[in-house]
Amino acid sequence: MGPKETESYDDDQEARSLSADNATEEDKMLSKVIMKYWANFARSGNPNGAGLVTWPRYDLSEQYLEVDLKQKVGRKLKEKAVAFWTKTLPEKVAKEKGRTEL
Repeated sequence: MGPKETESYDDDQEARSLSADNATEEDKMLSKVIMKYWANFARSGNPNGAGLVTWPRYDLSEQYLEVDLKQKVGRKLKEKAVAFWTKTLPEKVAKEKGRTEL
């Protein structure tokens, strides 16, 4: 069964709230920056271009681009989360290895 004929389209209000007319200037600027990165990447395979913070190639240094109102290069995005798997858990397993329960 489809939408009821009696339903008012209050969702219209929700749709309008998501439109560009309601976007802040910061939202519009960020949108333009993201579109520039994507357009550059689609055009050349490289997201970088004039007026943009350089998006570093991902390698062993684990640099990445933080895309926000001000773009900046970061390093090791998930370092703390990864430490659980690479440090904390192996240490706990090693510690418990010799123990047995009665």
